[in-house]
Amino acid sequence: MRWIPNFGANLGPQRLLGAAVLSASALLLQIALTRLFSLLYFPPYVFLIISVAILGIGIGAAIAALRPARAQALGLALGSCCAALSVVLLLVFAAAGVELQILLFALVALPYVFFGLVIASLFSAHASASRVLYMSDLVGAGCGALLAIPLLNRFGGINTMLVAAVGFTLAGLYFSTRRDRPVVIVLFCLAGVAFVANVSRPILSVNPTRLANEKPLVGALSQGGRILESRWDAFARSDLVDPGDGRPLRIYIDGGAASIMPGESAKRELLGDIGFFPFATERPERVFVIGPGAGLDVWFGLQSGARQITAVEVNAASVDMVKARRAHTGALYDRPEVNVVVDDGRSALRRSDGKFDLIFLSQVVTLAAERGGYALSENSIYTEEAFSEYLDHLDAGGQIALKLYDEVTLTRAVSTALAARRRRGQNDQEALRHLMAFIDNRSAPPVPLLLIGERAYSEEDSLVLGAIARDVGFTPLLLPHVLVQPPLDAVASGAKPFAAIVADSEADISPASDDRPYFFQFEKGIPTSLLESVVLATLVTAALVCVFALRLRRAWAPAQRAFSPFFALLGIGFVAIEIYAIQQTRLFLGHSTFAVTLVLVTFLVGGGAGSGLSQLFSPHVVERRPQLATASVACLAILWSLIWPALSGRFIAAEPASRAVVAVLSLLPLALCMGLPFPQALRTVGRGGGGQIALAWAVNGLMTVVGSIAAVALSISLGFSAVLCLGASAYIAATIILALLPGRARS
Repeated sequence: MRWIPNFGANLGPQRLLGAAVLSASALLLQIALTRLFSLLYFPPYVFLIISVAILGIGIGAAIAALRPARAQALGLALGSCCAALSVVLLLVFAAAGVELQILLFALVALPYVFFGLVIASLFSAHASASRVLYMSDLVGAGCGALLAIPLLNRFGGINTMLVAAVGFTLAGLYFSTRRDRPVVIVLFCLAGVAFVANVSRPILSVNPTRLANEKPLVGALSQGGRILESRWDAFARSDLVDPGDGRPLRIYIDGGAASIMPGESAKRELLGDIGFFPFATERPERVFVIGPGAGLDVWFGLQSGARQITAVEVNAASVDMVKARRAHTGALYDRPEVNVVVDDGRSALRRSDGKFDLIFLSQVVTLAAERGGYALSENSIYTEEAFSEYLDHLDAGGQIALKLYDEVTLTRAVSTALAARRRRGQNDQEALRHLMAFIDNRSAPPVPLLLIGERAYSEEDSLVLGAIARDVGFTPLLLPHVLVQPPLDAVASGAKPFAAIVADSEADISPASDDRPYFFQFEKGIPTSLLESVVLATLVTAALVCVFALRLRRAWAPAQRAFSPFFALLGIGFVAIEIYAIQQTRLFLGHSTFAVTLVLVTFLVGGGAGSGLSQLFSPHVVERRPQLATASVACLAILWSLIWPALSGRFIAAEPASRAVVAVLSLLPLALCMGLPFPQALRTVGRGGGGQIALAWAVNGLMTVVGSIAAVALSISLGFSAVLCLGASAYIAATIILALLPGRARS
């Protein structure tokens, strides 16, 4: 550490540690907030958390730039403590069940406003040390991401947010001076006491009967149900509920997705479920269940006499709850013919070399009543590539069964299944003979079932299964050679391709793909829920850009003004490439939460290491040819996208730890380069004074919001390949800006 003091006056280990702890707390809070808001709201709102947080950082940096005297008066230590107090204030309102969404989202932004103010002020005070300070900032943020999963698994969402509050006050201690240290010590102790007290006896907690959205859990509790057990981890909050009246127990995930826990008292009722139909009619011996939840699908397999059942459930809490109630379920998950795996279903199937008579998916995501709330959720379970992989793992004469949500999800599943069959060289007419569909009109809402056969269904198959379905109360919707309703009858006869039906449909029923995995997004174009975010972000950004433009004309020299779009492009490019990498590694790593954490840690720690190493080993190269760094990011991002499919396919069967190492090592060169441009540009503009650095942070933060929203909009409308193009294009444009600047201005 002997070389640190040379980077700037008064910058020693204390402030570097303070910056690291501050950033770790901010990222830990952001991840914990997504868990809290997953319970309070649906995924579109959870997506907004990231944007609101980044927007808060931009606003805080703007305050530091436009009102430097106020930022200096508050100070680094008290600013960090204000972030901690803001976290507690947010928790108080969330626990109180405040229904005013705009107030809650304003409170989400508040701790990040103080974070942005402190971090911009810190960089402004040490402009010449931007690279090492940026290293501390990113490495700290990476450590926060790394701590998120174990802390969430141990303490849950709310208590992890209190850990973040303690972290903010700890950063304040590192920043404190003799004058403000007593106040900071008191606040640090109070934050620690609040955390310990809430762990021991929860005072700040979410009342599931008062969720802002009318989720199914709220309805179940209002009708006399009671919560028997709750578990909150990095994946979700899981509640085991007894609905009363002798009905089966249910497990609710984040207040929404309910799955039934089978018991002897409801055996006759459960055998009438449409999900039992493929088990009862085909009597499969080898079954693969994706998302068994509370165990109903496994119970179906046992009732039909299956000799081997592999059930893959991503939520470990659901598995633990079922195992803990052996007496109720008949030791369902402990039977010798049942193998329960905690993993992503499709990822686990990819790594399996077995063949199955039945691959069963039963409403893997949620209930039909709330299906619209998941429109912006990526779901790689229902894509044409996924269906192709399911077909590859079927034994001769086997079938895939999908218990769906409503008729529009059935239509899209048919569209996706046809696309999967086309990948095997069949036309629409031939592919349609591999599909059967039924619906249970007795349930509310009606529940459809889609069967996809490894071989084409004969007329005899259709007659037999159609007769059985009618006998037990189900309505056939599609029976090859026997019953094909409009508009599919034109496809069956060869009169028109299915693509014509997709084009004529008012809803988007095109096949979902791994590049566009939004199975539940039926609006054509940008969805309304996201459009509101786009408009809001545009208005806020436009207003602040106008303010910055006036400020830049006075503050920056003409050559330096080009750095304003440069910092904007870095914000857009960084978040776009990050989102693309997360999406690409999800299946390979087997768990979405693990993928998000690992990619964040790699980019943050790798970027921080790249910034620090450039100061040690190549400062002159970075200063004289800064455009090499931005050009390298664009090239490496494109190169990684080209080699990743082959690399992930090569190691898909490896152990989880080995797959994690492969993902990290493949992304590390890109991450190292991504840590170079921003601190070097900060150092350059900082020569004109600390206010310029704060402005740069503000521009970068605000445009990161725009980049994140644009990335989601592009992934929905064009696919994630377009997100990669956005990120690479931003870095290419940044390279052009640097190349056009005079040498003295860019170094």
